Amino acid sequence: MLKKSISIISLLFLLSCQSTINIKNDLEIKGLIRLKNSIDNNKISDLGIKNFKILSKELNIAEFTCNSKDIEKIQNSPLVKYVDIDKKMYLENFKVSNVDNGFQPNDTFFGLQWNIKNINVNKAWNITKGSPNIIVAIIDSGVDPNHPDLKDNLLPLIDVWSESGESDIYTSGSLKVNYGGRDGNGHGTHIAGIVAAHINNSSGISGIANVKILPIKSTNHMGETSASIITKSILKAIEKKANVINISIGGEKQEGTQALLDAVNLALSKNIVFVSATGNESNRDAKLIKDITVPAAYPGVIAVGASTKSNRVANYSNGGKEIDVLAPGGESNSKDLKIYSTWPTYITYEGYRSGVRGPYAALSGTSMASPHVAGIAALLLSNEPNLTPQQVRLRILSTAKDVEAIGYDTASGYGIVDAYKMLLSNKHSN
Repeated sequence: MLKKSISIISLLFLLSCQSTINIKNDLEIKGLIRLKNSIDNNKISDLGIKNFKILSKELNIAEFTCNSKDIEKIQNSPLVKYVDIDKKMYLENFKVSNVDNGFQPNDTFFGLQWNIKNINVNKAWNITKGSPNIIVAIIDSGVDPNHPDLKDNLLPLIDVWSESGESDIYTSGSLKVNYGGRDGNGHGTHIAGIVAAHINNSSGISGIANVKILPIKSTNHMGETSASIITKSILKAIEKKANVINISIGGEKQEGTQALLDAVNLALSKNIVFVSATGNESNRDAKLIKDITVPAAYPGVIAVGASTKSNRVANYSNGGKEIDVLAPGGESNSKDLKIYSTWPTYITYEGYRSGVRGPYAALSGTSMASPHVAGIAALLLSNEPNLTPQQVRLRILSTAKDVEAIGYDTASGYGIVDAYKMLLSNKHSN
């Protein structure tokens, strides 16, 4: 996720609206509700709730609609633990660069991937290149289903965006493009390539791990989404038995919903490694350090900040006591300093806006840093599949390389991740 002037993406903010809400009485509103006990449809309908759909029996969470005049009664009901009302949010503006035309998708393109070498992934491949039994869920804007560097590693797309009754049509003048279940933005395809583009196939780039990607489309082409859609996406990843979840989104701590926190905790309890970006709102050159966003700030989540090609903390990378590690996120002022990865083979919304064409592009931000950690977590689980999320987190943190300061600090956490050292570390030390 990137600061507006730097690169890419704060996919959404998730707002909690559990206090008294001033809404016109004739409006229909929707959101998520968590009940204190098992769900009784008769009692629920007595509250004025309609279009009630259970999302998680374990959490007693459901989505619903109601007339706004009934919301206070619902919130105050003894049956209700909390209500989260949806708020539409937007993808921050970002900048993206074409890959120079002289670099065609072939093995020589790996020479541009300084990020892989900076964290010793190429050395880690001597131990393992991953396993197709490991599933990494990417909750994002979707993935290009036909990208030649990705398609064989993709599981069927889960389109939570359209399942929630939302459309994904871009219109501009006479132009009308229906992206349907495809990635209409580009961000999700870029994230997927960092994790699992084909390794050693004489074409394009190399991802970090030969694993399966579970693409969960959670935004439209502009990055618009809602709290309920992201929560449902996490629950879908749990249902599909993902081993790792990557989510390059963020919101201020006070804007995180209870439902989001509950879903994250459920994922961790189901032995899923959860990785998230810290945010891109800082300007370290000006001594402006912003807090780490949620869900990265939640306990148990591996919170990932961004490092540069020169192994420094990126200027935009948020910091605080919740940060765990850094991974390559790049800088905004040069294509060579950004992260090269896959980009949709068709024209996306951002392509129409900025002239960017795939099948590869260069981006920067903590959004790019987070999937590096998801990727090396997948390598570790490929090699040692019985590790718990807590053990994976400890291995990654304990083998990180110090930068800028000795020991833990609130800018870099425990340092920059090292995939090779992580795999070599004594697994019994956990």
